[in-house]
Amino acid sequence: MTWSRPRQLAVALWRDHRLITVAAALSLLPRLLSMLAFRPALFTPDSFAYLAEGAHPNLSQWHPSGYPLFLWLLSPLHSLLLVTALQHLVGVATAVGVYALLRHWGLPVWGATLAACPTLIDSRQVALESSILPDTGYALLLTAAVAVVLIRRTPGPVRPVPAQCAVAGALLFGAAILRGNGAPEMLALLAVLAVWRAGLRAMAAAVIAFTLPLLAYMGLFAAKYGNFALTNSDGMFLWSRTMSFADCSVIRPPANLRILCPDRQPDPPRPAGPWSVPAMLGSPTPAAYLWAPGAWWRKDAHRGFNAANNALALHFALDAIRAQPGGYARTVASGVMLTFLATDRTLNVRQLHFTPAPDVARLDRSQRRHLEAYGHVGSDTHPVEPYAYFLYLYQEPVYFPGIVFGLVLAAGLAGAVRQWRRGGGPPAVPWAVAALGIVVPVAVHEYHYRYAITVIPAACLAAGLAFARAAPRAAAQPAAAGTTAGITAAEATGGPGAGAATAHGTAAMATAPAAVPSPRSAQPESGERTGSVPAQEPEP
Repeated sequence: MTWSRPRQLAVALWRDHRLITVAAALSLLPRLLSMLAFRPALFTPDSFAYLAEGAHPNLSQWHPSGYPLFLWLLSPLHSLLLVTALQHLVGVATAVGVYALLRHWGLPVWGATLAACPTLIDSRQVALESSILPDTGYALLLTAAVAVVLIRRTPGPVRPVPAQCAVAGALLFGAAILRGNGAPEMLALLAVLAVWRAGLRAMAAAVIAFTLPLLAYMGLFAAKYGNFALTNSDGMFLWSRTMSFADCSVIRPPANLRILCPDRQPDPPRPAGPWSVPAMLGSPTPAAYLWAPGAWWRKDAHRGFNAANNALALHFALDAIRAQPGGYARTVASGVMLTFLATDRTLNVRQLHFTPAPDVARLDRSQRRHLEAYGHVGSDTHPVEPYAYFLYLYQEPVYFPGIVFGLVLAAGLAGAVRQWRRGGGPPAVPWAVAALGIVVPVAVHEYHYRYAITVIPAACLAAGLAFARAAPRAAAQPAAAGTTAGITAAEATGGPGAGAATAHGTAAMATAPAAVPSPRSAQPESGERTGSVPAQEPEP
């Protein structure tokens, strides 16, 4: 075996992608630091249910079982460090995917690298990857689905073929079984394909690739629990959302649903003026109602999360929304605004900050049992000095501000609006995915930055694509000609790099408007580069 080929690849990587290579290498430092600083991993109350199902596979009624399946594949090694290490690599891969797609669309190296930086270096992204949670993989699948649709085979506007749409649909199915509120992202893809006039075959391919495995999963769930659904929790979570605005004197629920009214809950809401920020931040959260020790579903005739209680909760929630649509809209709007206004300097674990105190202050017996069964460890998250100290220092200045997040979304929207004659152009898909990913979790349960951070890569893609220009066909010809000349020269010399030059030139012609000319080409570079809950009761 010779080292000429790997050496040529390394040289090409450094020559053409030096900036992102340096950024990715530097981003590994806080990730390595987090693995040393917080052991065995970061836990939320949800983590222990995932670990339990990872050690003993079982369809859950609370959340889809995609992430437990991932944990089960790694369970023979009994290593939480391996789980978090892989999640760190997934986070870096997501950022590199953002960079690669934007270069494909003609953004300069610095612009594509800048768009990847929020995922590469944000301290809260590092904290998410350090947690036993499905959100890191979820972000990768969303970003990959967007990227697949936006890959161009020829210069010009986006024209995804059925095969691309099928792959995107399959990736979105993966996202749907990783996180319960991921399924609606398919609607974003279909809406944009319809506006793009992608054709019935392309849309049908996406629908089939998404729907068939989803129906199979729901069939397995129905065979076990008697309810054809992803979970038995969607109604429960939506009911908890309505506790922020529901007024039973307006809703007038039937007698069997009155126990679900806010004033019948263990901690009824206190009176507050409209649009009161302190009241909004200090009032009980939907999760507080849902997981309260005296919650109605713990003591009714069908105790627990099951199809019967889920149906009752869904009935009440839909009645509340129909009776008070304005209250529901205001509640969702205020929750969405928290994404941009209440995420930066709180420095608490619920906002994905590293803190000396763990999210789960004291492990109960079942949590410790699940932890020991999967990871063969029995200790809660604990900081290890001096590594934790340096990570506290890192997170102080290095984070993605909420206001900047809002500006990035605005830039992507502006780019889509500017290309309205082409159905929003390339920014339309990532922007729709990002916007829906922010709104849906708030609409069906509550605001949590853990949900919003997963769509930052898509939002950055939309903003970057707002500045991309589709290269005209005439501009692609000189680059292709230069690449051909380079291949001919390499082959004529018969040197050891001839095969590499041929492969490089072939790849360049496949994406001519965004390609880097062959190093042997005499042509110049193209300008077209481009709240605590019980362990077994997780959030959606």
